[in-house]
This record gives sequence, structure tokens and C-alpha cells, in this order.
Amino acid sequence: MALEHQEITDGNRLISQFMGSTIKINQDDVKDIPLAFLKLEDMKFHVAWKWLMPVVIKIEDDLGYSITIKNKTCRVTVDEDTAFESEEQTKMEAVWKAVVQFLEWNKENS
Repeated sequence: MALEHQEITDGNRLISQFMGSTIKINQDDVKDIPLAFLKLEDMKFHVAWKWLMPVVIKIEDDLGYSITIKNKTCRVTVDEDTAFESEEQTKMEAVWKAVVQFLEWNKENS
């Protein structure tokens, strides 16, 4: 099932709040993404790996949670009792949805 416009807007807003003003890209040929100057509708977390993977890395490196991506399924594991899993039509949609579910939980529990 395709993502709904409101779902994309809400999810991308949550991700941008988590990421802060800039996504730092550690690749010579890829520019950093200045989130502070973009409108929500211009954010591409739901359609571009160069946007989404820094979010995955931040969750793993900064927060210490495990993210498993396999085929078209993504799972963010918090502990034995808490995990956020999504299986979707595409790998990107699965990762985006699992990340958004996790960030909703993280915002409420931090």
C-alpha cells in the first residue's frame, strides 16, 4: 500500500526533528542536507536512501538500537520486549515506516 500524503508529512516531520538542522553525509561526492532551510514537502526521507540511511545510522550509533533490514522488511529492536517492524511493498518503505514507528515511541519515552 502506498504511503499517504499526511503519513509522509507527519513521518518526515518526526524524522527531521530527530535529525536536527543538518544531515551530515560522510562522502566526498555527496553534499550535506540542510534541513533547517527546507519545507516538509521538499524532504525526501521516504524516497531517497541518501536521506534515510543517515537516520538509520544515527539510531544505531547515537541511541544504540539495532536495525535489521532484510528483503522488504525492517526491524528496529529496542530490547527483548520492544521492537518496531514493518514489511512493505519496497525495502525503502519498510525502513521508513519502521523508523517512523520507532521515532514516535522514542519521542514519547524520552
